[in-house]
Amino acid sequence: MSKKIGIVYASMSGRNQRVAEYLQAQLAKMGQPATLDEISQFDSQKLLEDDAFIVVSYTYHDGQVPDEALDFFDDLQTLDLTGKVYALAGSSSIEHEHFGRALDYLDQQLAHLGALRATAVLKINLDADRADLARLDAFCRQLIDFMAFQQQQLV
Repeated sequence: MSKKIGIVYASMSGRNQRVAEYLQAQLAKMGQPATLDEISQFDSQKLLEDDAFIVVSYTYHDGQVPDEALDFFDDLQTLDLTGKVYALAGSSSIEHEHFGRALDYLDQQLAHLGALRATAVLKINLDADRADLARLDAFCRQLIDFMAFQQQQLV
């Protein structure tokens, strides 16, 4: 039986939307369907309904969480995410001093709330190239494997 995975993304240029859509397609190819939501339209309470979730985001200006993700970020503090599985990915530019820092902030917040990171935070420079797509494929596999391991621990 498939687990429920949600993908939430913030995208200004379209890069992170493409990353989120790619993740959704790859998970489906692996037999694991996932929902896809834009972060400013997403009710963070829905995270409690998912077995795992992925946040895909860019980093804004001086390393901040994007404006459209601020409500989501703040709402996380009201949730009990103990034991909830998550993964983080996003496109940014290595030209910026704070490459991918918003993902680091999200990671800290989610860990503080008791959520369990399934795989390393995946930071992509600008548009995903062939090597990045391979890393995204491995990211999906690691998420699914981590979820399966967590399920075995509960049995």
